[in-house]
Amino acid sequence: MKKSKILIFLIAISFIFTLSACGSKKGEASFANFESIVVLSTEAGASEATTYNGLITLMGVPTDSTNYSTVEEDGYLVWEDTEEGYYVKVVLEDNKVIEKEQTGLYRSVYERPIGTKTGVWEWIIKMIGYFTYYASNLFGLLGDHYFYWIGLLLMTLLIRTLGWPIYAKSNDMTLKMQLAQPEINRIQEKYRGRTDQASQQRMQLETMELYKKYKINIFGCLMPLLQMPIFIAMYQVVQRFPLDTSVFGDATVNTGFLWTDLMNKSLLPNLPLALIVVVTMFLSNWLMQRRTKMNQKHNRNMDAKAQQSQKMMKFMMYFMMLMMGYIAIGNAGIAFYWIIGNCYQLFQSYISQRGSLKRQEQLKSKF
Repeated sequence: MKKSKILIFLIAISFIFTLSACGSKKGEASFANFESIVVLSTEAGASEATTYNGLITLMGVPTDSTNYSTVEEDGYLVWEDTEEGYYVKVVLEDNKVIEKEQTGLYRSVYERPIGTKTGVWEWIIKMIGYFTYYASNLFGLLGDHYFYWIGLLLMTLLIRTLGWPIYAKSNDMTLKMQLAQPEINRIQEKYRGRTDQASQQRMQLETMELYKKYKINIFGCLMPLLQMPIFIAMYQVVQRFPLDTSVFGDATVNTGFLWTDLMNKSLLPNLPLALIVVVTMFLSNWLMQRRTKMNQKHNRNMDAKAQQSQKMMKFMMYFMMLMMGYIAIGNAGIAFYWIIGNCYQLFQSYISQRGSLKRQEQLKSKF
């Protein structure tokens, strides 16, 4: 394995572990540090309870300590944050914790019920959650019956359809880049080995003029990133719904689907869904690569840098397939959501492939 592949692998691993980390920060009330408080037990061999100083070190200065006597070392301490929505109360006696209680603390953001926090991001999640909830009974057509898989299906199709213009614009930009690539290669070949500043500046100017000619905008290449916030919000909705439907109503949502339950986190029932996730993602990427090769028939002589980039992208594709399969095993709802999304992307790729040759000819006639 080359160094570049190893570097990409390490960066991807670090990114995933950063996102999945749900630990606590010192001096901040959280599920993790609240659970680490030991309550004094009368049973033999019980661990020593947390002291006042230990609590301060672990959770920071309490928001309310008026009911605690530092002289008698008795009373209770409170950590509360109305914005975050948590409340923690710890009772001490003789400088030993004897009781604790908490509300609003969760192991991770994915276990927090939808609607328990405020803010723009939470509002977006809540709106997607609302749509999923009401779509699960076809907006009243099914009466009192709510089926999670129906809501999840309609929500995914709607979001993907709304994102289609961005997908089409990105494909158009790719076609323009493919048309311009032979001329880009000629410019690079022209200035190969000339490392002086003047030559480098001329090469950049000629490249920029070429981008202007083909109407290639660097921001157009970044357009797919505009979809990322919505996709992340959708991921959170799938993880957190229907943990608590009290926000949406009193109805019970049926989470059953075929042989499994979409809230299921067991290995064996989720394994078939995880395999379908990997297969559909592979087919989607294979179709995209096949379309790219067909569009690049006129440009067989790729430079070493472009070839290396293709290899890196291929490596990342396989890595992401394995990671998505691994995550899907742990959550049937996520697996179902990804299967819908991958199948929709297959449909998009098929439609795009049918029209790409025609569109390429149209672009050629313009440039």
